[in-house]
Amino acid sequence: MKKLLLITTGGTIASGHSHSGGLAPEKNGADMLPVLEDVSFDVLDLYAIDSTDVTSEHWRLLYNAVTEKLPDYDGIVILHGTDTMAYTGAVLAFTVNTDKPVILTGSMLPFGVPDSDAPGNIQFAALIAKYGKYTGVHLVFANRVIGGADIAKVNSTDKDAFRRYSGFRPERTVRFPENGGRLPAVVKLTPFTAGTDIMRAAEGHSGMVIETYGAGGLPTGEITEAVTELAKKMLIIITTPCLGGTDLERYEVGRRALAAGALPGGGMSAECAAAYLWITENSELQHIASGCE
Repeated sequence: MKKLLLITTGGTIASGHSHSGGLAPEKNGADMLPVLEDVSFDVLDLYAIDSTDVTSEHWRLLYNAVTEKLPDYDGIVILHGTDTMAYTGAVLAFTVNTDKPVILTGSMLPFGVPDSDAPGNIQFAALIAKYGKYTGVHLVFANRVIGGADIAKVNSTDKDAFRRYSGFRPERTVRFPENGGRLPAVVKLTPFTAGTDIMRAAEGHSGMVIETYGAGGLPTGEITEAVTELAKKMLIIITTPCLGGTDLERYEVGRRALAAGALPGGGMSAECAAAYLWITENSELQHIASGCE
């Protein structure tokens, strides 16, 4: 008989209506257990938050729980909110080195409401964990299986809310930050962004992720000048909101970003790149290959 651990962290999947009328986490794991033949479950209700409230301390609690408990189980299923799923998935994918399944899932509708996708997502996640075909950290959602560092939420209402960003997979795992890590800045480039915005955003941070356009690049002038100056003292990664990732060699604006000293995100989404910068605190980070399938 397989033995699985269900870890709950809150999110829509565990939510009910609060006194103010909005959804807030309230259910325990014992209320949401699937029934599978030849599988026994233990439950760890780790914390109960809307995933919008996630912090690095929550990641520490989750990482510690996964790494401490995993030797005693055939796999772990983690119930998590969808809004920051991409960050949590990347953090775990970069730090948890295992040949067992660690499966994230959640839902767009709370468990127990009519037509909820929660029971189906939990059931499928548990099946994936039971059979162990997908080892390491993955998201299971709406019958999709997506690598933990490759998660892109593309819809806030549709039950089929996630997509594979690029096929990115970490080439190695790194040590979880012992001291909490220094925080990277994440900046979204728009036609309204000024060079001074980039400089201000960098203050007090250990590195920067700039989410640009299309295949990636920087506009001529003060923004490129700001990145050139910042790249002398911190690592700057260029990413894109577009599925598929960046290719800074394709256009002149991308080559301009490389000449300024920025690193290409390759197959990393902005969430993935930010998580990696935070985990490594810059000291171990070098240019990494796209890692795409």
